[in-house]
Amino acid sequence: MKKNKSARRRKIKVSGSERRLKICAVVISLLFTVLMLYPLVFSISSSMKDNSQIYEIPPRLLPNRANSLTLTIDYTGMDFADEAALKDAVMQDNILAMFGINYKMADQSIMEIHVYATRDGKTIFHSRAHQMKLQMERDYGIYKSSAVKKEVLLHGDRYIRACDSIGYTFRADGIGTDITPAQEPELFNQVSGILAEKYALTGTLTGVSHKVNNLLNLESFKYYLQMPAYIYPESSMIVRFGFMTFVMNSIIVIGFAMISQVILCSICAYVISRLLTRKAGNFVLLFFIGAMMVPFASIMLPQLIMYRQLGAYNNYAALLLPFLYPYGFYVYLYKGFFDQIPSSYFEAASIDGASNLYLYSKICMPLSKPIISLIALQTFIGNWNDFFWAWLVTEDQKLWTLNVALYNISNNMGTKQNAIMGLSVVTIAPVILLSILFSKQLKQSIVASGVKG
Repeated sequence: MKKNKSARRRKIKVSGSERRLKICAVVISLLFTVLMLYPLVFSISSSMKDNSQIYEIPPRLLPNRANSLTLTIDYTGMDFADEAALKDAVMQDNILAMFGINYKMADQSIMEIHVYATRDGKTIFHSRAHQMKLQMERDYGIYKSSAVKKEVLLHGDRYIRACDSIGYTFRADGIGTDITPAQEPELFNQVSGILAEKYALTGTLTGVSHKVNNLLNLESFKYYLQMPAYIYPESSMIVRFGFMTFVMNSIIVIGFAMISQVILCSICAYVISRLLTRKAGNFVLLFFIGAMMVPFASIMLPQLIMYRQLGAYNNYAALLLPFLYPYGFYVYLYKGFFDQIPSSYFEAASIDGASNLYLYSKICMPLSKPIISLIALQTFIGNWNDFFWAWLVTEDQKLWTLNVALYNISNNMGTKQNAIMGLSVVTIAPVILLSILFSKQLKQSIVASGVKG
């Protein structure tokens, strides 16, 4: 009895220790998970902040509430020569109001400005601009390197081009939208004071109101993708497709890399595993493994010179040709997997007159799906983040891959930190998404790719 009691006590003590150990393991795992995810969360949060919030000290983790501001300007009782003169006055007031408020009230998280113009009880004009749109016009567009002053904003045809870029609706007989001027006294006094002092309007400001719309923070990403079109207006392709130009370049390069590595590495491994003697196969495999030991820095310059002499510079050939060399580790994985395939499969097919091409395509490759998915995913993740070679061999902006484009955009003097963070999030999102979606396949592939010693 005493022995049974002591055994139960020891069992209880052991189970209690295991429970405490599991609790500690879970707590530590959660702590490190939070620490690892914090940079990503902070990047996403910073990308949704406006230009004033990103420089706050100390920095805040979450962005402020996004405010949408609505202004109503009335032109009743004012004489204009014709409809064109009325439209011109309204467009001038629209630009003065938008850029003036965006500049003077930058610290109030105004992410959107609506301007309505009314006359004789009818709404004749509406224009809407996101804060990032106005900022891009100031940093790279029509008002680049310009002071936000009335005479500068209205100089020449600048205000017309700015209105066309932002977008507006105008009809002298009414645009079909009824707007009731709403006034928030404190906000109205602040806005009217700014406009009266620095940006005097032709019309009469009759209403100022605001509402909170946090979805406007997410809308910033739309303008981050359009930003390259402002920075590189000399490239027609970038002007047309924006940041998606660089995304497509990366997809082309990585798609070619995945296909070439899956096919070429498997062919090399098949030859080593099934067609060469054991000694010859080990020697050839040693060549591929040994090539992995050569630092890229030692072959970078000779490879660049060779590619330039071949005409593979500043074009897609320069980006794609390096992937025609089978990566040694993938050859090693394929060979180890092919060695485990029962020889009876190959003997039976050979007796029926099957060729090596048939054995490779109908036996080896269908059975190698775990290895193929592993190599494809690893090639994608590894080359999605590749920078140096693509930066070295491309000068034309329309050939840049994602990381090269991100590097050059970040070096632009006008690029703000929220835009850099936003584009960084766009760049890493596909890798995170694919890793989550194919995590199960990745685990199975790693297990299936085990090589016998």
